[in-house]
Amino acid sequence: MRKLAGVLVLLAIAVVAEARGKAPQLAPGTYKSWGPDIDAIEIVKPFKAADYERVVITPFDTSKAPLPDPKEKWYGTLKMMLAGYTDAFAEAFQKELKTKADVQTSEHPSKTANTLIIRGSVQDLDPGSRAGRYLVGYGTGGASTKATIELVDAKSGAVLARITQARRSGGTWKVAGGSDLEVMRDSVHALGKDIAHAIDAFQ
Repeated sequence: MRKLAGVLVLLAIAVVAEARGKAPQLAPGTYKSWGPDIDAIEIVKPFKAADYERVVITPFDTSKAPLPDPKEKWYGTLKMMLAGYTDAFAEAFQKELKTKADVQTSEHPSKTANTLIIRGSVQDLDPGSRAGRYLVGYGTGGASTKATIELVDAKSGAVLARITQARRSGGTWKVAGGSDLEVMRDSVHALGKDIAHAIDAFQ
C-alpha cells in the first residue's frame, strides 16, 4: 500500500509539472497550475502586458490574515511583516518583471490609460518554526504566505484577472535557518516574483 501511495504521489507531481511546463492559457476561464508557477487564476478579460506603460501596486489588505495570541513571541514580528508586506512584494516584483513598465506603489492610483493596477489581499502569513528550520531543515518549519491578487485596468476599472497564490520559504542557506522576519519576507518576495511572471505571460 505504501508503494502504491508513493507511486500515486509521484504521478500527481508529474502531472502538475507537465501542466506548469506548457504555455499558459490566455483565454477567459479558470485554471489551476497555470504557467510556470501560479496555483490558480481566473482570466476575466485577456490583455497584453506590453500595452501598459505603468504598473501601480496598491497597499495589500492585511486585515484577513490571522493573528496569534498577543502573548506569542512572534506576534510583533508578524505585525511588522504585515505592515511591510506591500513594500516587500513590490521590491521583488519590480526586479523580476520583464515587461517594460514604470512600477509604482500608490494608495490612490489615477484612472489614466495604459495603467495596470495590482490589488491584493493577504489571506495568511506564518513564520513557521525557526527550531524546525535549524534542527531539521529540508523545508521543515518554513514560513508561508497566501494571497489573492487582482489585475485591474485603471481607466475602465475592469478586473482582468484574479490570482490565488501561496508560497513557502524554508530558510535554506540562512544562518540558523533564518529569522522569522527574514523567511516571511522571502516568502513574500517569491510571491512578488510569481505575479511578475504571470503578467509577463500575457504577451
